Amino acid sequence: MKLSWLALFVLTINGSVVAENPAASASPPTVRIGFWNIQWFPGRHPNPSPAAEQRQIAAVQRDMRAIDADVIGIEEARDFSKASLAIASRPGFKVDVCSNFPAREDQNAAQQVAIASRFTPISAWVEMWKHNGALLPPRGFAFAVYEIAPRHLLLVYALHLKSNRGEPSEDRAIREESIRQLRAHIAAMNAAYGKLGTTTWIIGGDFNTSPDDPRFAQEMTTRRLLADGFSWCWQNVPFSQRITLPADKFFPSACFDHIFFRHANLISARVVPTSKRSSDHRAIFGAFQLPP
Repeated sequence: MKLSWLALFVLTINGSVVAENPAASASPPTVRIGFWNIQWFPGRHPNPSPAAEQRQIAAVQRDMRAIDADVIGIEEARDFSKASLAIASRPGFKVDVCSNFPAREDQNAAQQVAIASRFTPISAWVEMWKHNGALLPPRGFAFAVYEIAPRHLLLVYALHLKSNRGEPSEDRAIREESIRQLRAHIAAMNAAYGKLGTTTWIIGGDFNTSPDDPRFAQEMTTRRLLADGFSWCWQNVPFSQRITLPADKFFPSACFDHIFFRHANLISARVVPTSKRSSDHRAIFGAFQLPP
């Protein structure tokens, strides 16, 4: 039987025959992922003027060009069309999924989460957090699955957890409930998609907490992800190099925007110096190598 050179390249070493598949020796795939809270886009306010909307649109589209990512998670876009507007300056990008969460009782506009990419997802959807007794976390998550290479699946979550504008113990409990529900979803997706190949997990967005911030020393939100085998993109990065929410008259500087990952090697992570005209948050970026 005649074998194609595309299938096998045969070498003889010390009398032994070794068959090498050229595809098997290729480097593992890499992916670049960003997340950004774009602050009530467009307008930076629940009730913006048309002029304020145009100023932020121009600033966000300009800064989006600096996020050299394959996938971008977005928080605080108003709807699908506005999320698409935010990434309009990125050639080849489109919004794969965007939430349609209802506005909260004291607001007439809602903050949505979205995932945009240059890939074609094999699945993508959103889910709202559910009641657990008296706890009802706001919003929910966006989720997308991509086959980056044959049998290499990338599963991405974009989150925007409860803010710190309420009573601290209640805010903490609400965020912890969100992560409890997220972990249950991850377990279900692992059972479903783990059959299709190697899975890499990315969870990113605005967590409104941090694993090493003394203000949240009693909070388990991010610690539960770390206990589940996720790694933190800011591990061993000095605080001064990962400030994602600069100080204002109400709150001190914070690192609230994170990427947690599993089954991948972190190549690099950084805060993108996006403009204050775009958002009160800075964008974040991580480059990852998927497992072989």
